[in-house]
Amino acid sequence: MPDTLPSPAVLGRPGHAYEAARLRWATSKDVPHLVALWRAAYPDDATDAEQMAEWLEHGGALTLQDRDGTLLAALRWRDEGDGWRVDRVATRPTARGLGYGRWLTTKVEALAIKHSVPFLDLELPDADGEDQLAYYRRMGYTPNEGDERTLRKVVGGEWQTVATTAAPATVGA
Repeated sequence: MPDTLPSPAVLGRPGHAYEAARLRWATSKDVPHLVALWRAAYPDDATDAEQMAEWLEHGGALTLQDRDGTLLAALRWRDEGDGWRVDRVATRPTARGLGYGRWLTTKVEALAIKHSVPFLDLELPDADGEDQLAYYRRMGYTPNEGDERTLRKVVGGEWQTVATTAAPATVGA
């Protein structure tokens, strides 16, 4: 039996592997760390501890940490109407471009499907450049009519419930 374990699956660009990160739900104890992450990711964002706690109370946040527990990226969401309002992915500037944001977004979308949430809405501040708009459009978010900075992605809802509860078709019947 070898003394070392095989390398874990990696996330990131081809040829640029890095250590596996830990995915976990944020709790109220994470609020100061989440605020610091948002400020590092978006220096013009004035999110404070009270606002962050409100996001967690009315929705949640999924975090990605390194081995030492440092937050690398996070994505928060909250109930809003019939769907969820998601915020921009906050990624530590030194960890950008490694696929963390896409991974977190995919996980939150899967959670929305699991809970039959019909859509996710995302509003991009005017200060965000075209690169942010293009990033979310590549992931399937489309601009709302008349407002290209407010995006929506249909992820679940009634069609999802019907599709998962319908009896499978029999072959050759």
